[in-house]
Amino acid sequence: MTKHKILEVWVDDTHVYARTTDGLTANYPFSRWKRLSSATQDQRRDFYLTYDGIHWPQIDEDLSFEGMFFDAGLCERTLCEDSVFYEK
Repeated sequence: MTKHKILEVWVDDTHVYARTTDGLTANYPFSRWKRLSSATQDQRRDFYLTYDGIHWPQIDEDLSFEGMFFDAGLCERTLCEDSVFYEK
């Protein structure tokens, strides 16, 4: 199984994006989540990365990297959900 390490994550007015060290980029529209779609821009920008995803503490929302990249057709689903990961 190929693993992809997250290099960077960023947001704009409508989406969250993630890029891996090998150049894959996936995005999700905020409109897919009620909490993110109704959050302020400041709340959307207030996130931190965990090993397996993104957490927005002000709105208590999480997104897994594997789910994001699987939805984009860029990785396979695994039992451990660790095909795409973040490590400092």
